[in-house]
Amino acid sequence: MAFKLGHQTPSIHAVNTPPPMPTSSQSRVEAGPSDVWPPAKQSEPETDRSGLAEAEFVAFGTVKLYLRLLGSEILEMVKMKAVKLVPLILAVVLFMGHGSCASFTPVDNYLIACGSSKSFTFQGRTFVPDSDHSSLVLKTGNSSVSSSNSSVPPPIYQSARIFVGMGSYKFKIEQEGRHWVRLYFYPLPKSGQNLNSASMSVITDNIVLLNNFTFKNYNGSYMFKEYAINVTSDTLTLTFIPSNNSVAFINAIEVVSIPDLVLPDQALAVNPTSTVSGLSELALETVYRLNMGGPLLTALNDTLGRTWENDVKYLHVNSSAANVSVSPSNIKYPAGVTPEVAPNLVYATAETMEDPNVPIVNFNLTWVFSVDPSFMYLVRVHFCDIVSKSLNSLVFNLFINSDIALASLDLSSLTAGLNIPYYRDFVSNSSAGSNTLTVSVGPDIMADTRNAIMNGLEIMKINNKAGSLDGLLSVESFRPSSPSKKISIGIIVGSIVGAAAVMALIVLCCCCLVARKSKTTQQGHPWLPLPLYGNSQTMTKMSTTSQKSATASCISLSSTSLDNSTNHIPGIPLTPLEPFDNSVSMIDGVNSGTEDDGEDAATSAVFSQCPVKGIGKWSSWPGEYLKRA
Repeated sequence: MAFKLGHQTPSIHAVNTPPPMPTSSQSRVEAGPSDVWPPAKQSEPETDRSGLAEAEFVAFGTVKLYLRLLGSEILEMVKMKAVKLVPLILAVVLFMGHGSCASFTPVDNYLIACGSSKSFTFQGRTFVPDSDHSSLVLKTGNSSVSSSNSSVPPPIYQSARIFVGMGSYKFKIEQEGRHWVRLYFYPLPKSGQNLNSASMSVITDNIVLLNNFTFKNYNGSYMFKEYAINVTSDTLTLTFIPSNNSVAFINAIEVVSIPDLVLPDQALAVNPTSTVSGLSELALETVYRLNMGGPLLTALNDTLGRTWENDVKYLHVNSSAANVSVSPSNIKYPAGVTPEVAPNLVYATAETMEDPNVPIVNFNLTWVFSVDPSFMYLVRVHFCDIVSKSLNSLVFNLFINSDIALASLDLSSLTAGLNIPYYRDFVSNSSAGSNTLTVSVGPDIMADTRNAIMNGLEIMKINNKAGSLDGLLSVESFRPSSPSKKISIGIIVGSIVGAAAVMALIVLCCCCLVARKSKTTQQGHPWLPLPLYGNSQTMTKMSTTSQKSATASCISLSSTSLDNSTNHIPGIPLTPLEPFDNSVSMIDGVNSGTEDDGEDAATSAVFSQCPVKGIGKWSSWPGEYLKRA
C-alpha cells in the first residue's frame, strides 16, 4: 500500500504556508557544529531574530507532521506484511517442531512401478516404471505385464509384472550397508492369470524373504512386506521364483538406504539376560510397527517412508488404556536421537493406564502379537514422558512375555527432562509353548504415582541360521544348479564311488589271502608213519585195501623233511604207543584169537592219529584233537 502525501498537504498549507522543507544537508549546515535538528539559536541582530525564529518554528512543525504521517503509514505497512507472513511463519515453526523432514537423503533410492507404463505419485513419492530405470537390470525370462484402469486400488497396486519362469531385478548399490526392501503385492483380477492361487518364493543374494507364498493362505486383499537387508556388495538382486508350476508376480519395489544409526548392532536378550551382538549383519523383517494412542502414519509423516499403525486392535483389554497427546512441537530430541529413529508424531502420543488406581495389584497395559515361534525377534520400545508435571514422578516396569525387561524405569532420570524421546532394543522369542509375543507396561509398586506409558513399538523378525525369514530352506535350495556345477558334482560323486570300489576290492583280496593262509596253516605238515614196533619205517599187512589207501594218504611225506633217527617232523611231539597185544581187540575189547585181527587193531590206532574227514577232528592247532566217538 503506497502512502499518498498529497492528500494531507493542502490542510498543512492552509494553516501556514511555510517555505519548502530544507534538505538534510542544508539543515545540518545551518545547524553548525552541533549536528542536531532543530538547529541551535545563533547570535543574530534583534530585528532578524524574530523572523528567523518564526521560520524555524514553522519548518520544525512541518517536519514533525511529516514524520508522524510517515510513521503511521510505515506501521500500517508492517502490519499488513505481518499478516501476509503469518502462514509462512507458522510453516517454519511447524517445520522446526516436527524435526527436519529433509535431514536424510538416501544415497540409494529406487521406487519401482513393476509392469507400469508410466510414473505415478504414491504417498508423496514418485514411482517410475521398471522398464525405464537406467540403474536397474531386469531379467524377466518369460514374463508379462498387467494393469488396471480401475481407481479402486491405490495406484501402486494398479500394475504388476508376472513371471512364468524365474525372473529377477538387479539394483546397482552406491553405498553398502542396510537398505529397506519393500514389496507390494496385489493379485490383479483381470491379469490373464489366477494370481490368487499363484505360489512363489522371493530371495535376495543370500536371504530367503518368502517361501511358497500364496494369497490363498493370506487374510487380506493387499500385502506389503518390509525388510532391512545388509548389502555388502555393489549390487542387490531380487529373484522371483514360481512354485508348483505356478507364476510369480510383483506390483512395486522399494530399495532405499537406511541411516547407520537407525537399527542397532547390539540388543539385550531377555531370557536369559545377555547382550546380543552382530545384529547389523543379519536380515530383519518388520512384523509390527505401532503408533501408541495416535493415528496411522505413512511416508507422508515419516522421513524414512515407514508406516506406523494404531495399536488398539492389539490391546489385550481395550478399556485398560487411555490416549494422551501433546503438540509435536513439544518433543525435544536429545543428542544421538533423530526423527529418523521415530517421528515426533510418535512421541507426541501415548497410551497410559485408564485407571491407574485400579485395585488389581498386577494390573498392566498389555499388547498381544501373533509370531512364528521358530524365529527370534528384535523388539524396540519408544518412550517419552508427556504426562508428568514434574521430574521423577513416573516410574513403571516393562515386561516382554512374562519376563521383566526394564524394572523401575524413570524416564525423567534417564533423559534429564520431560518430553524427551527414549528407546531401548531387546531380543526375544515367543511365549513358552505358544505362537504369541506379549509386551506390557505396569506401575512400579513403590512409585508415588501409579501409572505407566508407552509411545511406540516395533517388532522385527531376525533371520535364522539357514539365512531365511520364512521357513528353514536356504537360498541355495531355490537356485538351479549350473551345468559346470553339475559336472563338478558328477566328478566328485564319481571319484567317491570309484574310491569306494577300489577299497572294497582291496578288502576282498585281503580276506581271500587270509582265508587261504588259514587253510594252509590248518593243514600243516603231513603225518609220518608211526613206529609200531621199534624203529620200523614200514607198515605191515593191512586188513583191507581201503584202509591201506587211507593210511598211505596220511603218511606220505618228502624224505627231506624227516628226522632220520625218529622219522618224524622236528618240533611236532609224538605220542609213543604201547605194543599191541594181539590177544585183545582194540575195537571191542574181545579176544579175536587171530593175527589178522591184531594187525587190524594196529592199523586202527594209526587212523586214530590221522586228521582225515570222518575219522577225527581238531580241538586246537597244534595240539590235541578229539577222536570220533
